[in-house]
Amino acid sequence: MSTPPLHSGLRQWKFAGTVSSNASFHDVLMSVVYFAIGFSPITALAIAIIGLLPLPVTTLLIVLPATVLGVALALRFPRYGKLAFQGLVIGLIAVFLYDCMRVPFIIAGVWGDFIPKINMWLFNTSHPNWVVGYVWRYLGDGGFMGMAFTVGYGVLKPRVNSHLAGLAFGIAIWGCLVLTLVLAPHGQDMLFKLTFTTLSLSLLGHIIYGLALGILFPHICREGTMGAKPRQTAIDLSPYTAPSPNTVGADLSRTPPIDQLSVDVEVTIKLPRIRRNMPVWEQQTAPLPAL
Repeated sequence: MSTPPLHSGLRQWKFAGTVSSNASFHDVLMSVVYFAIGFSPITALAIAIIGLLPLPVTTLLIVLPATVLGVALALRFPRYGKLAFQGLVIGLIAVFLYDCMRVPFIIAGVWGDFIPKINMWLFNTSHPNWVVGYVWRYLGDGGFMGMAFTVGYGVLKPRVNSHLAGLAFGIAIWGCLVLTLVLAPHGQDMLFKLTFTTLSLSLLGHIIYGLALGILFPHICREGTMGAKPRQTAIDLSPYTAPSPNTVGADLSRTPPIDQLSVDVEVTIKLPRIRRNMPVWEQQTAPLPAL
């Protein structure tokens, strides 16, 4: 039986470890679904601000079905449901930290507050309402988008620090906000005027929101990521080393080729004992050739 070269086997073993860390198709599907669910309230609001459909219609067509689907999936798949609930909690905390920066500027009159106007758009009334507006902001926008981030990051397990992922997530949301303000014919009248001050403050708020998501993720989501840890298998690579008097004539067929390992197995290499570290009385000396 021919033995594969050591360097070739190790390359294949490394590739197998990389493949085992990838998410399954079901994980990817669930993360995409929860991402869409998490962005359903902000999407419905953006469509209404652009003027395509009124907010009551987008709420009935997008937000309510997405919420029902999210609850149904959470009950059907408790692992994803637990992660989604943790993301909801993280999002609520993150948007509260955002408002800790935002509210003082609103009180000072530097930045207008459009959140109570959501009640006007949702119920076709001329009276703003703080309770309805901030329930939408905290639960619909902050909480649901926190759920989208947590499920996506926790399931897909990207090789990116959660702090950087959260920061990028927050900046991406800010980019969508600015795009809505630019594209909507009456967006700046409905939300706020785009000035250097409001642009800078809104960016700072979204950075705070995104960083809060990334920082809180490993603390609230104790399990870190979905899925169980891969099992470990020890492999003796001594047949690949130079033969010694103790290994001459050894049966190399007893060691499985590394390229035939399952991709979901985390391999622990068991190296042979180094002879120079062995006691003198255990070392053997090869006989001298006859003269």
